[in-house]
Amino acid sequence: MRAARIYKHGGPEVFQVEDDVPEPTPGPSDVLIRQTRTSANHRDVWIRKGLPDETFQVELPAVLGVDFSGEIVEVGKDVTQFSVGDRIIANPQFACGHCHACRGQRPQFCMNVDIANGSYAQFAVVRESQAIRINESVSADAAACFANIYITAWEMLINRAKLTPEDTVFIWAGTGGVGSAAVDIAKLVNAKIITTAGQPHKLDILRKRTSGLVLDHYRDDVVAEVMEATHGVGASVVFEHTGAATWERSMLLASAGARIVNAGLTTGQTLKTDAVVMIIKQLTMMGYSLGTMSGARAAVSFLNNGSLSPLIGETVPLSRISDAHRMLEEGKVAGKILVNLEE
Repeated sequence: MRAARIYKHGGPEVFQVEDDVPEPTPGPSDVLIRQTRTSANHRDVWIRKGLPDETFQVELPAVLGVDFSGEIVEVGKDVTQFSVGDRIIANPQFACGHCHACRGQRPQFCMNVDIANGSYAQFAVVRESQAIRINESVSADAAACFANIYITAWEMLINRAKLTPEDTVFIWAGTGGVGSAAVDIAKLVNAKIITTAGQPHKLDILRKRTSGLVLDHYRDDVVAEVMEATHGVGASVVFEHTGAATWERSMLLASAGARIVNAGLTTGQTLKTDAVVMIIKQLTMMGYSLGTMSGARAAVSFLNNGSLSPLIGETVPLSRISDAHRMLEEGKVAGKILVNLEE
């Protein structure tokens, strides 16, 4: 099969696109899917670079990619919920099943989270337990850009922050992958949205995607603008996924009693926290590391009925996967970078 592999860690140039990569074999509880599309994520970049965190470690050579979707072409002997011909999306994030949290039926707090890799290929193996059926009406493009970012944003906003129509939600970088998913989900909930971008074309896209306040996070005084727009109250939910560059401002623009949810540290892992602000405002700060299957199924149900739709900013063939990573790191693309596995 055709796939993109890395044999060593490094820059985007380390990818090798090959036509003779062995097709994976499904186990008893797995399904084998044929893929025509996938997409690039920051997680893929971190694995390619060889960052030291345990969750970014892979055995080389490796096929990267976490956005799995396609048509089932083979099922393992113990599979009961799916058949050949079914179209599925896979939740790439799964709990260990045996730690204290998992035994207590709280897999979202699993400390041994694993994430599947291997979607930069024409065929991929998916655990039956991680597969979710999608309708024929869902395009291959939308399916390939959905799982990683929407399952993350759903868990953060719906299951952790408990977002409601009464909330004002502030979302950093609303044209990024997970940021754009958060905007889409907040619209679904009918919460009041304030979001940001840092380039003119991204600001224009956001103004078309939401009727809420759109700010330039490089030029505007974001904290002052949020406080003015909320009549001095602040945002009751803050969606953080950027890290060091925005964390202090996130605390300042949050309302008293606000919930701050964080799943990303792309601008740095060391966060400066003013404990006085946290205490006086009585802020609730929540991390995120695992999207549950219940949340994933809920999110996919809204993909199936057309209520959620990924923002896709660029499409490249698999032969240009190195370019996809360069574009992702440059941060100039609004939305997801789709990878066509058929070209």
